[in-house]
Amino acid sequence: MRFSNLLKQDFTVAFRNYFHLVILVLVVLFAGFINFAIPKEVKLTPTEYIADQTEGRALESFLREEGVEDKRFYSSYEELETAVYKNDNSLGIYVEGTLDAPTVKIVHQGTESQEILNLLAATVENTFDTIRGYERESNSTISYIRPQAEPIAFNKNIVPIMVMTEAVMLGFLLISVMVFQEKEEGSVRAYRVSPGRTIDYIMSKAVVNVALGLVYGVLLVATTIGFEANYIFLITIISLACFFITMLGLLVSVFFKNLQEFLFVGVFIMAVLGFPVASYLSPSFAPVWLTWLPSYDVLFGLREALFSTGKSLMGLHITLLVESIVCFALAYWAVQHKLMKEGR
Repeated sequence: MRFSNLLKQDFTVAFRNYFHLVILVLVVLFAGFINFAIPKEVKLTPTEYIADQTEGRALESFLREEGVEDKRFYSSYEELETAVYKNDNSLGIYVEGTLDAPTVKIVHQGTESQEILNLLAATVENTFDTIRGYERESNSTISYIRPQAEPIAFNKNIVPIMVMTEAVMLGFLLISVMVFQEKEEGSVRAYRVSPGRTIDYIMSKAVVNVALGLVYGVLLVATTIGFEANYIFLITIISLACFFITMLGLLVSVFFKNLQEFLFVGVFIMAVLGFPVASYLSPSFAPVWLTWLPSYDVLFGLREALFSTGKSLMGLHITLLVESIVCFALAYWAVQHKLMKEGR
């Protein structure tokens, strides 16, 4: 009964502070942004322009059959050079001579690495081999440990980031706001002299934060990904991650007198937890220290829940459960020995 009353009170505080409206507004804004503002495809590599002056323009004909756009072809070296000059993120491929002995010239910005230019030249050479019907023997093989997943649209690929940064990490700030508000209103002092238990105080706030995180996460995924996501895994990951981040926020916030003192440390912690986003967008960047951050596994676990590739998420759930238990124990100690004593 005491827990249910406390839970009702915390939900009332959350509604009074319009936390639910903030969540709904964020869902509408981000869903609209993802569905209508962010393109499905983004070309991060330079655009290649081609001017084929070989006999019969075999390279141009081959590339057109492969679906290369007409606007990327030019009829002279001068036109090609002008196009590259106008587009800073472009390279030019000028080809002349015969099909059997073509001469290739790369027109570039001057900022590209030699490796990029060598790779482009090798690609052109390989394309000519294909046109001539010559197949090179490869001394390498590619093996896939699981079936290849369908390519993910660029706008959909950022949904896991939105879910983690808002549904999960937002709980870090929300729990702090609730704690500092109760300090100012004297609710902590009143609770300390009541029969209420510390565990009820902690779990009540955890339930509120998890509920808000689930509402945001499920609604955002439903309006952007649809029914393709694994909602069971999505709900369990968000629940465990929200609980963990709530305990972390509670653990840190009890050592500060007000929100102003906490803000700098809070923003710093959230920034550190946000580092895995860099690895998510650029998988080649994954230093060991980054993979040890709890948010790293959460982010890639959310991606697996939304775009399944067959990976097991059991390890992630066990890790989050252990981290949550440890953080809960520390938060319980901090609330019991710090927050409740201040409330006397």
